[in-house]
Amino acid sequence: MIGTIFCLDMGNSRLKCGVMQGGTLLEEIFFSEAGLLEEVALALDRYGPGASILSSVVDHPPALEDLLADRTHFLKLRYDTPLPLRLAYEKPETLGVDRIALAAGAWSQFPGQHSLIVGTGSAITYNFLHKSGEFLGGGISPGIEMRFRALHTFTDKLPLVAPSGQFSFIGYNTRQSILSGVQAGAVAEVEGMIAAYAARYRNFNVLLTGGNLDFFASRLKNKIFASPYLMYKGLNSIVELNVLDKS
Repeated sequence: MIGTIFCLDMGNSRLKCGVMQGGTLLEEIFFSEAGLLEEVALALDRYGPGASILSSVVDHPPALEDLLADRTHFLKLRYDTPLPLRLAYEKPETLGVDRIALAAGAWSQFPGQHSLIVGTGSAITYNFLHKSGEFLGGGISPGIEMRFRALHTFTDKLPLVAPSGQFSFIGYNTRQSILSGVQAGAVAEVEGMIAAYAARYRNFNVLLTGGNLDFFASRLKNKIFASPYLMYKGLNSIVELNVLDKS
């Protein structure tokens, strides 16, 4: 028996870990960049997981992999890792492992069904999983924070505006205009993309996840499944396939 599984997600915005047991999330742990190795070691001491998996889209310290391999049955997620789904992507080696994990999470929840997974992190990603179990691809666009930074960086006079839940659709000053353009525009984009997929595929699940999930979930008119821990569920299912089924 493997017991507890550490599902580590090293993303552009946050470094975190889902502590999974029997497919259930026990705890979500956040790590700092400066103290990453020490904090992971402490978490390993506390839980003593039998297995771990790492999904990383950033340059993490190589010593992190050594630590996990020394203390657990370690799996690093790659495009060629055995998966519960198939990657029908032109160049699988260029596909972000975070998108692979999200697709695996959707398949674990809705096997045999079409699913569109919308990730709302540093980037907004659209990931379509066919009912045959093939990950077809999708789209990538700038996330909310990236859009604010781009307006400030690539213009001479527009200020850097922070996201806010309070904004008017018609901006009555520059700040409110930026809030409306970025935030209402992002919501309209997601709704439009969902509608575009609906024109091709009649029945499919829409799973919403990522750091800005709450912002979008409260504003989208489409029927969605809010899945804040979809990444961990996907990583857990990959460990089950690669470790538990072979133990």
